[in-house]
Amino acid sequence: MANALVVGASSGIGRAIALKLSKNYQVFAMARREDRLKELKESGITPIPFDVTNLNDIEKTIKALSKEYGKFSTLIYSAGVQNIKPLRVNKISEVEYLYRVNTIAPLFFAKAFASKSVVDKDNYPSMLFISSIAGEKPEKGIVAYSASKASLNAMIKALAKEVAPVRVNGIAPGFLETEMTKEYEHIYNDEFIEQIKQSYPLGLGSVEDIAEVASFLVSSSAKYITGEIIRVDGGGAL
Repeated sequence: MANALVVGASSGIGRAIALKLSKNYQVFAMARREDRLKELKESGITPIPFDVTNLNDIEKTIKALSKEYGKFSTLIYSAGVQNIKPLRVNKISEVEYLYRVNTIAPLFFAKAFASKSVVDKDNYPSMLFISSIAGEKPEKGIVAYSASKASLNAMIKALAKEVAPVRVNGIAPGFLETEMTKEYEHIYNDEFIEQIKQSYPLGLGSVEDIAEVASFLVSSSAKYITGEIIRVDGGGAL
C-alpha cells in the first residue's frame, strides 16, 4: 500500500481527504492539533503532530518519516489560514503569518517531497495543494488571503514543470462551512450562507465533495493531468 502524507488533516477538507484516502493508502496525517489527529487512528491513519510554520523542520521531518516508513507517493497540502479584514487594518505580522502557512510552507513541503530519498516514483507520484476560488476571483476584505492563494496557484504550475514526472495539481474550493469559516461567524452568518446557496448554481458543497476530487487527482486515473487548478465550487466562480 502506497504512503500518502496529508498536511492540515485535523479538521475540514484535510480531515475529509485523509479519511477518504485511508481506504487505499497508508495515510500519515499531519497537523498541530494532536488531540484531533489521535481520533483518526481508528481509521488506521498515523498521526504526525507538526506545526507547518516551523519551516526549518519541514525537510528533516519528511525525510525522517520516509526513512522510517518508506517513500511517499502522495503529498496533499491542505493547511491554510484566512484573514478577513479591510486593507486599512491589515497588520504586517498577520499577513506574514498568512503567507507562511498558505504559500511558503507548501513550497518547502514540495521541495522536501521531491527529494529522491522521499518520493516513490514507481507509484504515480503526485502533489496536491488546496487553494481557493479567491485566488482567481478576489473580493474586498480578503486582499492578503486572495494574494496568497494566487501565489500558490502560480507555484503549482511552476512546480509541475520543474518536478516532473511527479504530477502537481491544485483544487480551488468555493465557500464551504468548515471550522475555519466558523471563526468568522459574525461575517459568515445565516444570511450570508443563504445568499451563497442562492448564488452558487449547485448550492453549497461539502468537504466530502473536495475529498472525492482529491482522491481522483492523486490516483493513477489522473496520471496525465498536471499543472491544473480544478475548481470544485458548484459554479461559484462563474
